[in-house]
Amino acid sequence: MANYMKSADEAGLPAPIEEIPRKLRQYYDSLQNEAIPDRLLDLLEKLDQAEQAAARQASAEESGK
Repeated sequence: MANYMKSADEAGLPAPIEEIPRKLRQYYDSLQNEAIPDRLLDLLEKLDQAEQAAARQASAEESGK
């Protein structure tokens, strides 16, 4: 094999297996910094309202028995 082909370690580069966790952490951190879309926030608000209404209705039915 030719001498000009160095391994990643010899070339001063991180090994691919060591690069994966670092890249995943970078990606995760970038996702955390992204804003939540307004459409998703609206849907979550509607879900909360529906859950509260269902809980009130179940409570009213329980007290009516």
